[in-house]
Amino acid sequence: MAKLVLSDREVSLIKGLFVHRNLNDQQVVAIFSYLDRNINHREIGSIRKNQKQRYIDVAPASAKEIDKLLYDYAKISALADRLGFCNMDPVSAQVHKAVEIMKTAIMVYNNNMIMTRSETFIVLSVIAWTYLLHARFSQGGVKPVYLTPDGNPVLVDGKEKCWELGHCINQPQSALSKGQANNLKYIIAIRNEVEHRSNEDINDDVQSKLQATALNFLKYAKEQFGSKFDFSHDLAFTIQLQALTLQSPNMVKGDGAVAKAVAAVNALLEAPMSTADFNDPDYAYRVYVVPKVSNNSKKADQAVSYSPVGSNVEVAIKQVERPKFRMTDAIQMLTEQGVPNVTSHTFTQAWKAEDLKAPAKGLAIQLGGQWFWYQEGVDRIGDILKAAGAGAGAGA
Repeated sequence: MAKLVLSDREVSLIKGLFVHRNLNDQQVVAIFSYLDRNINHREIGSIRKNQKQRYIDVAPASAKEIDKLLYDYAKISALADRLGFCNMDPVSAQVHKAVEIMKTAIMVYNNNMIMTRSETFIVLSVIAWTYLLHARFSQGGVKPVYLTPDGNPVLVDGKEKCWELGHCINQPQSALSKGQANNLKYIIAIRNEVEHRSNEDINDDVQSKLQATALNFLKYAKEQFGSKFDFSHDLAFTIQLQALTLQSPNMVKGDGAVAKAVAAVNALLEAPMSTADFNDPDYAYRVYVVPKVSNNSKKADQAVSYSPVGSNVEVAIKQVERPKFRMTDAIQMLTEQGVPNVTSHTFTQAWKAEDLKAPAKGLAIQLGGQWFWYQEGVDRIGDILKAAGAGAGAGA
């Protein structure tokens, strides 16, 4: 067998692993070796120590390049698990199963030909999250099954009764953030609401919640079980055949009617929430799709860019569930901005002066018997109060 000679590119990546990840020689050998490619440890050590002029002349790969290398290698590691190269432990097997179910849920949701894609996504994501949390508990030595008062497993049809997702969420060992837990409670509530009692189209109404569910799952799987469960590049952005323009039918203008099933869950779960909890991206991930104009020919193929709701964007193509604020929160915001004479009385006078709660204006919405103000409504009330303050000063 001819002596293996590493390319400059490989040397650059190896040096990058030492610089950006501080891996040892054995770990690097494991990444670059396989049956027909046996790399000597001494050669790796020589690269690390820059013992040859050729290695001195090669610059380490960038951190971004190393991230890409390790992401690709993690997929090889995951494939080795599934192909049975080594005995896979029960926890890893359960996480692999959870990831496959979530990937299926996302692929179904991305199929616009399926009218019930949201309902299907919700059912599958509940299963995926249940498997994932069960794996988390098992990893920590906690068996996720119900027990009788004397400590024996509760049996159903002769099998141990496992914790359902709603029970898992409330366990401290779940290590869920508050936003992640709130999102899963919402998903479960929607599933229960539409399971037997609704035939409405809910796709637009729950979009931001489902986006958060998928992103939370990906983040949780990577953080709790390792990078080999990162599937962020496995699912491509879907092709949009209908142009994203202001004249397109796919644009949502203002606030349309919300499906009754979704409205009921919104009123139940969101009315008691604080503004911070409601606007937490782990609870609902909301984005604007905005036109991307570039004078750089190298970036001209970038069709759209994503900006978080609240950003100073020029055009909003699709606007979903903007952040909402109670009157007390809005008053505090305006006070911090230096708006004069902001009280509940002047706030109420201001919105009544221009009937800002009128549904057609899209500045406020009523949920569960409480009124919430969008940022645009808060800003308009601030303008009214500023004008009133300026007028009073001029009169004096």
